[in-house]
Amino acid sequence: MFRIVLLILSVVAFTAHADYPTSFSNAKSKAEKKVYFDRNTTFYCGCDYVFDDIEDRDGDGNKHETMIYPEACGYEPRNPITKSGKVNARVSRIEWEHVVPAHVVGGHLEEWKNKENYPQCQKPNGKYISGRDCAYKLNAAFKKAHDDMHNLVPAVGELNGDRSNYAFAVIQGEQRSYGQCDFEIDFEKDIAEPPDSVKGNIARIYFYMIQAHGAKIPSEELTMYLYWDKLDPVDDWECLRNKRIHEEQGQGNHFVS
Repeated sequence: MFRIVLLILSVVAFTAHADYPTSFSNAKSKAEKKVYFDRNTTFYCGCDYVFDDIEDRDGDGNKHETMIYPEACGYEPRNPITKSGKVNARVSRIEWEHVVPAHVVGGHLEEWKNKENYPQCQKPNGKYISGRDCAYKLNAAFKKAHDDMHNLVPAVGELNGDRSNYAFAVIQGEQRSYGQCDFEIDFEKDIAEPPDSVKGNIARIYFYMIQAHGAKIPSEELTMYLYWDKLDPVDDWECLRNKRIHEEQGQGNHFVS
């Protein structure tokens, strides 16, 4: 535990020659093509998906597909139909989830909280972009944290939306809403519990984001992650993922070793 605390407090250095993502779209593209190109499995639920830039698999006119077949992995959507009566498209596509929510990293920023004070964040129609988008546009440190590939994992789109910016925690009873996917959300308490198999991965991503980008979490949450780090040790894929991201953006996660 003492070693981890020291690492969290240490200074992070980025390798100069690497090509850090220039945007969130670029970060997602890099993650897809340089990191996960041979690992087409969602982070939380273990659902296989397909990267395909050639075929329009779902008939929506978009040939850039990240299709999931949820029935193959036992995933059952919480909301198969949207409020407008349409099939929930987020069930059958991956989205790149921020393990440490963007709000944890940037929700305290003035650009996020008081976007109306920044003319650069006003649209031509007089309305303002979201606080998150304003912070991303104007705050270079937040943009860098937002686009850090160490914090991005492929997830079922619906799950990404349902988790929102909820903190991770232990949920008693483990009442599931997603079929065989061992992921629980308590919408009343705004918390989520991931599978045991990725709790260590999540802990080490949190340690990294605290160290590299100044993310702040309650002490009891940090204590939980220190336990999760021991519960779920580093595996071969986590090491390979870390190596690939290090090569692409110039910074490795020192908690993955």
